Amino acid sequence: MEKDNTVGEHVFTNKISARENGECFFEDVTFPYDQALGPLRQSSVINAHLINFNWWPANFNGNIPDSAEPKVILIMEGSAHFSASNGETRELKPGDVLVQADLKGSAIEVRSGIYGPFRAAHIYLNKGSATKENILDLPKSDRSLPYVRNISGNDGKSHFQDGVLEYYLKEDSSLATKDILLTKFQYVYAASDLRFDWHNAPQRQIVLPLTGGTQGENSDGSRRLVPAGGVYFGEDITGEGHITRSIDNGIRFSIFAHLA
Repeated sequence: MEKDNTVGEHVFTNKISARENGECFFEDVTFPYDQALGPLRQSSVINAHLINFNWWPANFNGNIPDSAEPKVILIMEGSAHFSASNGETRELKPGDVLVQADLKGSAIEVRSGIYGPFRAAHIYLNKGSATKENILDLPKSDRSLPYVRNISGNDGKSHFQDGVLEYYLKEDSSLATKDILLTKFQYVYAASDLRFDWHNAPQRQIVLPLTGGTQGENSDGSRRLVPAGGVYFGEDITGEGHITRSIDNGIRFSIFAHLA
């Protein structure tokens, strides 16, 4: 079974579940690319409710508590070692996906990899599966997460905007952003020779290039690079649209998270 998501045969995920006795274990699960959008290969849509972004320091050694609801953890930068209670450990890096099922109250042990701090996005699949704490009650961090937004202007052209998502400091020294509402998400594969000519965003969405990155050219003449690990809000659903290209012929494995 191919476990590299830049190959493009299928989406490979590391799923962690718990048996009735509470022992956690890993299994390998794949999803097919069974849809297409121009030159992009896409999975079928998967229902989702929330997304937030998280950062852990270089010396982190702790756990990710059971959310009591299934969620998907997408590694965006750095690497991390995840340990199941049966003793199995997997090191995940950008482009790797961890699917957390119901762990029956157990927590996933996690520590930073050799590359220093690591970042990930958490996608909560079920409605009502919000994070346990009220993140806005926590102190703000000096660190923030930059993003690029692409919107449709009144002139019929697409325009880039820059912004940041604020991080909040949690008790375990990790950081998290507030939740953003979703309806669905998809896994998306783009080959190294990607050139997606003039098009609009298929829906308001967050694009997370986990590998490869993306470069966009707007109908107003502006251009932007969103590297692997970056955050891009694609919201130019009307007008003249934009062109999407690969960065340095990199293969882009990404997520399209449909905004509510």
